[in-house]
Amino acid sequence: MKNKKIIIIVTVIVFILMLIPIPTRWKNGVTEYKAILYKYTKVHIPSEISFTGYEDGWELKILGIRVGGNIKADEILKPTGNSEQKNVGSVLLEVKEDTRTSKGATFIIKNTTDEEYAYGPTYTIEKFENQTWKEIDTLTGEPLTWNSIVYSLKANEEKEFIIDWSLGYGELKSGTYRLVKSDLRKANSPESRAYSIYAEFDIK
Repeated sequence: MKNKKIIIIVTVIVFILMLIPIPTRWKNGVTEYKAILYKYTKVHIPSEISFTGYEDGWELKILGIRVGGNIKADEILKPTGNSEQKNVGSVLLEVKEDTRTSKGATFIIKNTTDEEYAYGPTYTIEKFENQTWKEIDTLTGEPLTWNSIVYSLKANEEKEFIIDWSLGYGELKSGTYRLVKSDLRKANSPESRAYSIYAEFDIK
């Protein structure tokens, strides 16, 4: 009988430990609460296109199976990889060849769909270290501020824009980086959640 009670107590303790989450907070406004049995992801991302100024959402996975939420966290969290471009919904972001320097670069955004998209001027820069992407600090240690401008990207259209990140981040040291834009939306759905697109590049 005593051994049975010990087994029950140990089982209860192990079960409780499997429910205790470990939080991971990313600088872009994403917070993960990971436990052995589940993962809860909360999103609160600044967005110039959103009426509230933020993109909010959540997702719950139990034993790796999605059971609820209004976002897909895998599309928002930082994927790893070394390709020159990442895309969401077939809208591509890439660096224009031979334009990158330690201070900035020219980027190309391409809409390969038949739908119109909208985006703002916001961006962040992340560095690939220890097999993960981490947002680098700004010169002030505070998030960059932006004008409330919305640009349109028509169906099958592409545009170029120049980014001088030295103004906000300073000159980049050697390494692998990516520019992250998390404010891409379908133009006819201004209240829908924002998509994130990435353009990777190396500084030598």
